[in-house]
Amino acid sequence: MTTAASRTEDGVVVPLEERQPFLVHLEELRWRLLRCFLWAGVGMAVAWRVAPQILKILIRPVGQVVFLSPTEPFMVHLKAAFLGGLLLGCPLLAWEVWGFFRPALPVRGRGWVLAFLPASAGLFLAGAWFGWKWLLPSALKILLSFGGDVMTPMLTVGNTVGFACWLIAGCGLIFQLPLAVFCLAAAGLVRPATLLRHWKLALVAILITAAVLTPTPDIFTQLLLAGPLAALYIVSVVLALLVSFFSRKRRIADAAAGES
Repeated sequence: MTTAASRTEDGVVVPLEERQPFLVHLEELRWRLLRCFLWAGVGMAVAWRVAPQILKILIRPVGQVVFLSPTEPFMVHLKAAFLGGLLLGCPLLAWEVWGFFRPALPVRGRGWVLAFLPASAGLFLAGAWFGWKWLLPSALKILLSFGGDVMTPMLTVGNTVGFACWLIAGCGLIFQLPLAVFCLAAAGLVRPATLLRHWKLALVAILITAAVLTPTPDIFTQLLLAGPLAALYIVSVVLALLVSFFSRKRRIADAAAGES
């Protein structure tokens, strides 16, 4: 029995039963969002028991914090449980996102997306670890040094956890640079020759980004972030070269198959 299908621009056959009307997509989006909230809520309930350990990890670079209102400890525990719930539910959340966009993707490109999801999670965790292990202690040490002998630091737990989460999450997002360049190269929007030719501009952009994102004005902390960013840029160039090589190889193979 022949299945009705349509052909995309790259020649990949997509079954018509996977092409759904707009209202059906909206309904599916609604249910997937509800399931995302459900997975996050379940993960949050599980992470509530380990929220004190999460807080200890976040405030470890500071050592000692205080709270100024009766509700602040509860709200901070709630925030720590929410972060832990997101981390625990991340695979299920990624699966829901993949399930929603899967019918719109060509069959040939779905394998790349399945490899993209764990790579993105791994890079985010690597960036978060770098931010917590290296950038956060350095930033706190330099910021607190401005108090000198005149001011005594009394850091509140809410502000400290918020600052740590912002810095750690920012580093995790920055570490997505290679995957972003990979997607742009796969779409034909970025070429390896362009990345190599404008490496000086990229270096200036990296230094400016590090200066904007680091919360301290010292050059040491900025270079501490600029170093990994430069390494990620090199990895991005290598990935773009690989994408260009395999794309050219595939075009040659398709041309040879068409001639035969």
